[in-house]
Amino acid sequence: MKRKAGRGTTLKEYLAGEMRDPEFRRFYEEADIEMRVALEVAKARGAAQMTQGELARALKTKQQIISRIEQGAQNVTIETLDRIARALKGRLQVRIVAS
Repeated sequence: MKRKAGRGTTLKEYLAGEMRDPEFRRFYEEADIEMRVALEVAKARGAAQMTQGELARALKTKQQIISRIEQGAQNVTIETLDRIARALKGRLQVRIVAS
C-alpha cells in the first residue's frame, strides 16, 4: 500500500502487528458487532486511500460522523453502510455464518 508523506502507521499495518498477540486476536474475534463494523469501515477507507474528510464529503456528512462510525460509537443502518461501500468504490456484503 502506498503511504502518503507525513502519515503514521496504517490501520492494516497496526492490525497485522496486533493480531500476532493471542489475547488481542481473541478480543478482536469476539468484539461486538459495532466494533467489527467500525474496523471494516476503517479498513475499507484505508484501502481506498481516502481520509475521513474525503469520505464524509462523498456522503454529504461531517467528518465527525465518520470518526464516530470508525470508533464504533455511531449506530449505522444497512442503508448507510451501503452508501459508504459505494463511496469507497465497493459493495456491501452481509453474511450470517453458523457457529
